Amino acid sequence: MLLFEGPDDKFRASAGAFITNKERTAVLAFERINRKGSRQLPQGGIKIYETPVDGIYRELNEETGLEPKDLILLGEYPEWITYELPEKLRSKKHGRGQTQKFFFFEFQGDELEIDLHNVDDEEFSEYFWVEPSDIVNKTVNFRKGIYKKLVKYFDENFRRDIKEKN
Repeated sequence: MLLFEGPDDKFRASAGAFITNKERTAVLAFERINRKGSRQLPQGGIKIYETPVDGIYRELNEETGLEPKDLILLGEYPEWITYELPEKLRSKKHGRGQTQKFFFFEFQGDELEIDLHNVDDEEFSEYFWVEPSDIVNKTVNFRKGIYKKLVKYFDENFRRDIKEKN
């Protein structure tokens, strides 16, 4: 098992979730409380005792109320992806940025299970189902490169409507 030390001027180890609907035509995007109009995928730091997949299941529950029973794990992005934060957003907690392991899920739950207000970590104000390319267009600039990679990988490996046309 990997053990991660906390960042200072380093990159924080975190995990992220790319959650698609059953048809795999839309992705679940969230609007942060403090960043209206911007969308992001759920993500969060990996604790020292966790594997990346354990970390994302914990983060999903803390931020959205979703549990493993609400999701089917489709796979993971084959490598860690790193982004650097703008200087004004750097902190002892987040360091210079994040290095992330992303997981792809298919949502199987009831949308009523998504609860952004009665959670351990109230971070999001709303959720939206968006076309995968829209997550790239509606996120902050420093995440665009990562989201482009994720959408491309999703299209090549998990998207049903594209595969069925070929």
